[in-house]
Amino acid sequence: MLKLFLAEEINLQKIKKGLQEIKDHPSPYDIYQVRKAITFMEKDFKDYLIYLKECCSDNQPEGRVPSTVLFLFNDDVFVGVYNVRHELNEELRKSGGHIAYEIVPSYRQKGYVKEGLKLILKWCSEQLNLQEVLLSCIAENKPSYRAMISVMKEKGGYEDTPIKIDNHLEYRVWIKT
Repeated sequence: MLKLFLAEEINLQKIKKGLQEIKDHPSPYDIYQVRKAITFMEKDFKDYLIYLKECCSDNQPEGRVPSTVLFLFNDDVFVGVYNVRHELNEELRKSGGHIAYEIVPSYRQKGYVKEGLKLILKWCSEQLNLQEVLLSCIAENKPSYRAMISVMKEKGGYEDTPIKIDNHLEYRVWIKT
């Protein structure tokens, strides 16, 4: 059964194997919060919990917004990470959106992105009172795009105009929570 957890709700050692797999099989689509988790994994997870608490704070540096990292588990197995930005600034409206995610490589192409997105949308509605969220992905990331479109068709929403950022095209999808 798929379930989302905050870092303080799990034994962080349970995510170490998945983070190592992500590190060993990097992707051009790796998300910032996973790279941060890997950095802390190599040092001290206690500091990671402090870092994640700071990310949730309303007191963010210029250009950043509060965010929450949630870990996706299938029963007792770590399969992915979702980073939810509580609000959008001008930069995130162009690129990035509300939600970034990454699935552990050995669990990709098995439906976890789509099912995890549905859980995240529910979390966004219940915890942040968001009624719709923006997701974006690089045009070359076809599996992510297909998952976003599939969830949008199921939950409602619309595909926004693609935008060119730093010599690549990003698809943008608004999905109702």
